[in-house]
Amino acid sequence: MVKRAGGESLAVSVYHRLRLAILNGELAPGERVKPAELSAEFEVSLSVVREALGLLAAKDLVQVDRNRGFRVTPLSMQALTDLTEARVVNEGSALRLSVQRGGVTWESEVLAAHHRLAGQPMILPGPPMRRNEEWARAHLEFHHTLIKACGNVVLLDICTRLSDAAELYRAWSGPSGEKHHRDVAGEHQGLVDAALAHDADLAAARFEAHVNRTKEILMEASFSAEPAS
Repeated sequence: MVKRAGGESLAVSVYHRLRLAILNGELAPGERVKPAELSAEFEVSLSVVREALGLLAAKDLVQVDRNRGFRVTPLSMQALTDLTEARVVNEGSALRLSVQRGGVTWESEVLAAHHRLAGQPMILPGPPMRRNEEWARAHLEFHHTLIKACGNVVLLDICTRLSDAAELYRAWSGPSGEKHHRDVAGEHQGLVDAALAHDADLAAARFEAHVNRTKEILMEASFSAEPAS
């Protein structure tokens, strides 16, 4: 694997650039991605581009169509419904266990993760409005910290994979949430309050409402489920 200065592989570098392009809407859901064009644009080999696309596919940001190459994962309302239900069942269960089992160290980690999240704006000023990648990283860390005290490695792995699959939907719901006057910060504070009170039922209920709101906003925005031509 060819390395860049600092040890980062070329494939990982291309992966990060394409990931941002997808999450910022520069590559639209369902849009065809042509390795040869990317190879020329990034001045890297086809094998490097294909490796980067494989990394994106592992995060459910790109799909591999048999005999038709690659495309950005389309937004599908049925897929979003199924994904949300799976997150409520699995991440909700992990959150319950974490709230029940978490001690003082976990409580301090939750507070620290929330502090880092609250210190970042979700959307960068535009036009166009763009998601803040620093906020996105802090958001993933916050939700992982909430459930990490569950103590179940298998369940945590499932939750991580589901969260990866939800990233594209989160990115697209951000600006829409602004238009719907969504209080995301308030929702996160509610999760922290329930977690630190060790109220597992309330924490799970607030998490379910949190992820369902993302689903509702996207459905209200009527994003097409059909891939781009």
